[in-house]
Amino acid sequence: MQAGIKWLKTVKNYALGHDVTPSYIYKLVKEGKMELVMIDGVKFVDVQRFPAIPVINRRK
Repeated sequence: MQAGIKWLKTVKNYALGHDVTPSYIYKLVKEGKMELVMIDGVKFVDVQRFPAIPVINRRK
């Protein structure tokens, strides 16, 4: 997968911009709802591919 650098945000900055914790983003990755791009050992979110956080079905 190839992503332009202007479309990449660190997991922390992406999470803060969406009012969630970085742990929540990693949870979405673990569940297969999102994918991260790794460059030199640093994980990034492609904001062009994931402009919003995917919705998780929650129990009530």
